Amino acid sequence: MDSHSDTAFLFPRPSGIRNRALLLWLAVSPMASAIEIQIDYTYDTNHFFSAAERRTALEAATSFFEQVLSDTLLEINPANFPGSSWTVEVQNPQTGNTIYLPNYVVPADTIIIFVGSRELGGNVRGLAGSSGWSASGNSSWFARIQGRGNPGAVYSSASAATDYAPHVGFISFDSSTSFNFSTTQSLSGVDFIPIALHEIGHVLGIGISDSWRNLISGSSFTGPASIRAAGGPPSVQSGGGHFDQSVADEPGFGSFERPHGASTPVLMRPSATPNGSLLNVATDLDLAALSDIGWEVTPPLSLALTLLGPGSIQITWPSSSFRNYVIEKSPDLDFSSGIQVNLDGDGSLSSWTDPSATGERAFYQLRDFAYGTSAASFAPASIAATSTGATDPIMTRSIVPRWVEGCGCEEHQ
Repeated sequence: MDSHSDTAFLFPRPSGIRNRALLLWLAVSPMASAIEIQIDYTYDTNHFFSAAERRTALEAATSFFEQVLSDTLLEINPANFPGSSWTVEVQNPQTGNTIYLPNYVVPADTIIIFVGSRELGGNVRGLAGSSGWSASGNSSWFARIQGRGNPGAVYSSASAATDYAPHVGFISFDSSTSFNFSTTQSLSGVDFIPIALHEIGHVLGIGISDSWRNLISGSSFTGPASIRAAGGPPSVQSGGGHFDQSVADEPGFGSFERPHGASTPVLMRPSATPNGSLLNVATDLDLAALSDIGWEVTPPLSLALTLLGPGSIQITWPSSSFRNYVIEKSPDLDFSSGIQVNLDGDGSLSSWTDPSATGERAFYQLRDFAYGTSAASFAPASIAATSTGATDPIMTRSIVPRWVEGCGCEEHQ
């Protein structure tokens, strides 16, 4: 469930407007933790990422997801669960062989991605997936590995999954592709940023998680946020690893110099053709899909306040179609008795103009909520206290790694 915190900004009284003090009280997410995506270059033995511009580009892609995801992932450390052990099994991004990492420790709120490069063949530009694992311990230990504090990711049957809580993943980039590593514009070669964003999307569960697969019905994806973003159930590729190539372009989330709301190819289609001089970025549908598979996707509320004239105020912000927005106005900070306006996000740069602004002091508050929830039903998320489950029987279990193949990008002509 969503959570929020409050931050206040005081704007000085504009020249020519008497007795006006404007306070925009901004409710922004999250109270839940920010997610850190930690890139590990240990297995980049061919030194694909030796050049600083390459690391800068990859880490810019991880930073994008870090700013829009707010969730809680508890630490995985067998030392905190007496009698427990595990071994992570993940594909070596450089060779394709399996790496075994016994009793690996994953810090709280962290996802670790091993990266490297190798010849992938054809027009495949990237390959990404999750890790598998084998473990011995009690049920609380298995719940920690599988769910990291998220109950919807802990299940005995894959068909019951409603959430996803990864710990370790990998990405292999094609070593023979001539990439453009610019973070601001599409140039000659294959743009690296959209490929990196796409592959990180797979590590986060699109195409590989049970919570993704459970929302596929026939050839359609039935996640409610995705349906809202696409205006109907978007189709998926045969095999379910991507949205189908035929899925229409969507509003892009403002990033990497692409304006918010500008039409762009859906990132999680199998391949993306460059779209002018702007880089392809995550769209409203891509972020909605992450929300559907269990992530708390809380894009930052970057607000602008415009004084259209005496007594006229406009608030503008980048909206998302899978978020609902509530603007509240009050002559003081008691918003329970003030004016409330409910607005639906649509992926565009949204704005609201106060139709009854006066020259008196006014306070405005903007809140955002996950699609389908409301301000009245809002409650902070909570995570159950850690338990070692010392009375549970010791057992063994294993999960196989998963990955998605066939991620490509057409060359510039």
